[in-house]
Amino acid sequence: MAHYMPYAFCPGEHMAWSDYAERAEDGPSTRILQALAEENKMVIISTILERDENLEDRIWNTAVVIDNHGNYLGKHRRNHIPKIDNPNEPTYFCEGNTDHPVFQTDYGRIGVSICYERHFPLNWLGYALNGAQIVFNPCATIGDQMETLWPIEARNAAIANGYYVCAINRVGTEIYEHEFETDEGVVLHKDSGSFFGSSYIAAPNGTRSPGLSRTKNGLLVCDIDLNMCRQIKDDRGYGAFERSVLYSDVIKEAANSHKSQIITKY
Repeated sequence: MAHYMPYAFCPGEHMAWSDYAERAEDGPSTRILQALAEENKMVIISTILERDENLEDRIWNTAVVIDNHGNYLGKHRRNHIPKIDNPNEPTYFCEGNTDHPVFQTDYGRIGVSICYERHFPLNWLGYALNGAQIVFNPCATIGDQMETLWPIEARNAAIANGYYVCAINRVGTEIYEHEFETDEGVVLHKDSGSFFGSSYIAAPNGTRSPGLSRTKNGLLVCDIDLNMCRQIKDDRGYGAFERSVLYSDVIKEAANSHKSQIITKY
């Protein structure tokens, strides 16, 4: 089960909203969900506004993983923080420093790729390299452009990386007490826009479940066979023919020197 924080952003970057930030390890959200996880024998992923008191009180967009015994397993802090008009997330979220953790649970090895991270293929790859069998992608996503990508990205990630992807999106619209503002203080609106839901599960063989409603809350229950993760990789030869060293070399060169390998024939 994946749970998304009860608000999407910090409207207008008002510092008062930072009061919602809490510790991942033992904050109020974690404590409440630990009891529910143990009672219902389920793994729960809870995305929160995390405050790290041991690191200069920094604030992160964090996913907390709680196992089916009610234990806090660990957390993932979102790697990619977008600066796209408004909301201006870098004014309150720090870029994550947890890389691509994979958590061993009684139900399989799971990773969490938070919201905007789904747009980056190498981010998905990180969880595959660390052994994930299921990757959850909790989102708070709106907009026509995002909705056209929604049925494709998680499914493509499942196929390319040989694991299941649970694509989770909110429904409804948040109404804020105060107007949503830009950095310059220009009043824009008092709502979040409409989250389009449509949550689904994608399998490594390219199949997917039906999607949930665009407008109503729902619960998606799906039987999955984790053996498929290994079987697909074996059948398609991914393990035998993937050249990770080749990829790491070109990425390292591009990151360090912006060296181009474009060849022009004169």
